[in-house]
Amino acid sequence: MKNRNKQLRVGLVPTRREAFANETTTKQKKAIVERFRRLAAELDFEIVDIEDINEEGMLMTYRDVEAAYDKLTAAKVDALIFPHCNFGQEEAVGRLAKDMNLPVLIWGPRDGYPNGLEWRPTDSQCGMFATTKLLMHYGVTFSYIENCELESDILREELADFLAAANVVKAFRALRIARISSRPKEFLSVMVNEAELLEKYDIEIVPGEPTVILDRVDRILAEDRDRMEELLKSLTDAGLDISALGENRYPLAAIELALLDFAEDNDCNALSCECWNLFRKKYGVSPCFILGDLNDRGLPAACENDVHAAITSVMAVAAARYKTPSFVADLTIRHPENDNAELLWHCGSFAKALKKEGAKGCVIREGKGFYELEGGPVTVLRFDGNHGEYYMFAGEAKGVDGPVTNGNYLWIETDNWVKWEKKFIFGPYIHHVVGIHGSYSGIIQEACRYLGIRIDLPDMPNQY
Repeated sequence: MKNRNKQLRVGLVPTRREAFANETTTKQKKAIVERFRRLAAELDFEIVDIEDINEEGMLMTYRDVEAAYDKLTAAKVDALIFPHCNFGQEEAVGRLAKDMNLPVLIWGPRDGYPNGLEWRPTDSQCGMFATTKLLMHYGVTFSYIENCELESDILREELADFLAAANVVKAFRALRIARISSRPKEFLSVMVNEAELLEKYDIEIVPGEPTVILDRVDRILAEDRDRMEELLKSLTDAGLDISALGENRYPLAAIELALLDFAEDNDCNALSCECWNLFRKKYGVSPCFILGDLNDRGLPAACENDVHAAITSVMAVAAARYKTPSFVADLTIRHPENDNAELLWHCGSFAKALKKEGAKGCVIREGKGFYELEGGPVTVLRFDGNHGEYYMFAGEAKGVDGPVTNGNYLWIETDNWVKWEKKFIFGPYIHHVVGIHGSYSGIIQEACRYLGIRIDLPDMPNQY
């Protein structure tokens, strides 16, 4: 069973060179552990320590590796932090990091002022040069925070970024996607290689056959009136006008509940869905708004059966540490007055939590949401591939004013739209992107190093 607990659990593994036993190192180790426990409370992650593997609670010899491995594996940690309390034990750090195969953070506190001709008691910076060299020999990907003071803001800020990147790695490695029906016939551009995704990344696709899904919808319509009413009330409580749905409101609620139930019953943490024919022909309502609402309820969901968009969405919300939903959008048209701005649009599939403050929001009779999204910083992402190579485009923009249009939309301004446009023309991408409010391209870039995905930033030469 894949680990889908959203609480990040981190192994804290202080290390020292065995020959460097001294009072300064012991005090430094204690201060480091105390600092990281405070940071765990601030940054909302759980620490698993190694206090009980030996008398000092530090990784000091190769013999300590087995005890540390057993404890950290049993605790199902998601990442490892190796604070170097002095020079550190590169042999033990390298072996444990290699065996655990998790995101690794290397850091050590800045060394104190030399005391004349006395031997320096720590030399943590010196040891980290040795440790990271060995990690490269082992083929271990690692992250690093500069050699800074224990109470420095640099430690807190860069630790937060590492935790977010580790969260993306954890979410990606736990992917199991419900794929509802097949792709629309015309959409060859959303084809995916299921076997390759499984072989390369252990991403599982779970088919949701139309007969199975429609049967679930029918049973909910017949038997679960209270659940449907509860879901519909949550929409009106959020300030949406759903009056235009009329009697279509019950099929809309039943479809959403059926998709949620299917994903839960099959242990899926994301969903992609055919949205052109399956539900519209039988119930007269499209699942456009429903897919946005699934994102709002913590289940990343992509329309037009775009599995790669679902994968991107999972990575996006993990980078944001689940504080905001993502949205799947079309790159649609250039702004009529701003050459560097573009319309992110789709036919009603954006989470209601993202609605612009003060903007009216409604769901029309066909089941599509109509409202503008909140502006501010936005990260635009797209995971995609061709001929066995997989890439992640990551760019940052900001929401700007633009003409009113139908469906859900957000105008974004980039530093140079033409550069972005050519990236999507010449890269292995389509017009679908995932947007998420906030600045996460650096976090995604760091996560892609661990996952073996080629990062593709707007300023990079076209790689494909």
